[in-house]
Amino acid sequence: MFYGGRRGGRFGPARYGFRRFTAIPESSTGVLRAASDIEHFIKSLTKVDTAEIEKYTAEIMSNRKFHEHLGANRRNFGGGFYGIGPMLGTMVYTVCRKLKPDAVVETGVSSGVSSAYILCALEKNNHGQLYSIDLPWGEPSGWIIPDYLRHRWHLEPGRSSEKLPPLLEKLGGIDIFLHDSEHSYQNMLREYQTAWAYLRGGGILLSHNVNYNHAFPDFCQNVEAKGFIFADMGGIAKA
Repeated sequence: MFYGGRRGGRFGPARYGFRRFTAIPESSTGVLRAASDIEHFIKSLTKVDTAEIEKYTAEIMSNRKFHEHLGANRRNFGGGFYGIGPMLGTMVYTVCRKLKPDAVVETGVSSGVSSAYILCALEKNNHGQLYSIDLPWGEPSGWIIPDYLRHRWHLEPGRSSEKLPPLLEKLGGIDIFLHDSEHSYQNMLREYQTAWAYLRGGGILLSHNVNYNHAFPDFCQNVEAKGFIFADMGGIAKA
């Protein structure tokens, strides 16, 4: 099990040491809200209720096939988890199970933990595809992703500045976007702006490491959309 006790809620930060979001305080314009826990964060972005969150959490927690494949791949490659960890992976899984997306796009793959959780949700939905952009370094992108989930995965090696615009133009519209590539202000803002134009109504933009700079609150203010934050994860639901 990888969620904490009652103090932090069902997904509570206590066990993982996740801090409350402090690097970017709530904006005076009201475009940012800090979620008290990850369940609050999920509810703020979707219409999912507690019972449904618990259902999806139990579902992924009890998926032995998925976790055994992650463990086997980790042993085979001898690597560690990079980027989004299991708790935020479960959050992404829950969002994907709720939204039943046709197309999910992410930038930044690394070991592929987030990709694996997204693909597991799409497989459970029996619907949807994941399109990932990653600039490989060292180990192959997505080495932890189980083989049985890869038929829904499409990897574009390269920089998001070059690969994201043509990918989105080809897809025409997307339901979920996840940023987890280079966390410079310019790159984060560029990715948000590019993806937002193709995000369908009701879709969700997620961003990891929003505490690195002010790209996320600036973007929220620019598009006049309310953003929510938990730990170092930001999210916006498109009206």
